[in-house]
Amino acid sequence: MSKSSKIIAALLVLGFALVVFSHGVVVPRFLWEPRLQSLKNQYPDQRIDVNRVVLALSLNPQLIITEIEIDDPARGENVQLALLRLGMNMPSSIQQGRLQINSIVLKGLAVQSQKQVDCPGFSLDCMPVLPVALAARAWQSTQVANPGFFTPQLNLHKLEIEQANFAVSNTQANQALSGKIEQLKFELGNEAAGGQFSLGWRLAIKTPETDNQLYIAMSAKPEGLQNGQVQLSQLKLDVDGKWDGFPWTGTAEQGKLVASIEQANGGQGAPFLKLSGENLRTYIRRDDLPETHQAAFSVQQFEGGLPSQNWIMNKAEWTYTHEEAQAWTFNMAYDASNRFLTISPETIEGSEGIPAELQTRELNCIADGRPRFLNDTYWAWQAGWFRVWDELPTDTLSVLLCPVQHPSAGGAFAATAASASGR
Repeated sequence: MSKSSKIIAALLVLGFALVVFSHGVVVPRFLWEPRLQSLKNQYPDQRIDVNRVVLALSLNPQLIITEIEIDDPARGENVQLALLRLGMNMPSSIQQGRLQINSIVLKGLAVQSQKQVDCPGFSLDCMPVLPVALAARAWQSTQVANPGFFTPQLNLHKLEIEQANFAVSNTQANQALSGKIEQLKFELGNEAAGGQFSLGWRLAIKTPETDNQLYIAMSAKPEGLQNGQVQLSQLKLDVDGKWDGFPWTGTAEQGKLVASIEQANGGQGAPFLKLSGENLRTYIRRDDLPETHQAAFSVQQFEGGLPSQNWIMNKAEWTYTHEEAQAWTFNMAYDASNRFLTISPETIEGSEGIPAELQTRELNCIADGRPRFLNDTYWAWQAGWFRVWDELPTDTLSVLLCPVQHPSAGGAFAATAASASGR
């Protein structure tokens, strides 16, 4: 081979290597189709399609899967994803002896769901379950008993979602629920560089009686801690929209929030999100001229988990400013297994709030036949605001707290008891 031919061949090899490293190369279908067929065999009631797989090699390899579609006729749900990009940290993978997935990018996610249940609002029965099932399936696939090097492990430092939409419809009842994540960016920081978290999310419910719309914006500075914990500093949330026929605005700010994935029942149960934080302050306002309802809530320290885990809150304050301002200070403990909410009095330095009376209430209770206590009240979210009733409300309520133990008459909170018309 002549010298010029060798140079040309070397340039071609170099060019091909640059393409593979920078843009990736299409993986032949016969290499990954057996794995796809294995998934189809595991879930014969679902249709699973993938168009193309691309692999980009570098110190941080990326696996790109395009045009994914999963259809579940039994659930009446369909999930389509234009692009899924998985990023791996190769130096960390070699050190850990297992592939470390440290970044996930989703683009063009669309979820369609048909429901037969009545869905006038957002509830678990009205949410698409297939995306959650897919996420749980992917999580479980990383938790193998004897992992090898090519068994991926989730060590997430970056998550991006662009243009994610979901739509739930009940055609018989003419109901439509929809949501759209315009963009979500999450990147962990460290001592050398700050992280980034931002989210823009639109929600809407349309029925013959309602036209509800909300826009939610969030931002924070995330940082990775030991033991897989994530700390969000300078957390801010803004809410704006029209709900239950009224214009709403709301804000929340928090100095520090720590989150981690735990497993219930001593590590044997289902995974849940554990949260703990300090200095949470929230404000909500409903403009229904000529009146305006406003409320503020703050708590100095809290800890709990989602979904359906116990919660504790220390040094909390609730302020209600409608007609005349009233404020209460208290500690709170929620027992998830019994759905009991216990409130105990607390004094906060610098606050003019009244220490709340000791009492226990049950969440979303059925109060028929329950013994009554003197001056007991029912707390409810009804007709777009918090209400306190002397008697058990008969209307359908999103949230209802019934008295279980109320040892004395009157006291803070009970002082806001409403008449038969509510408040």
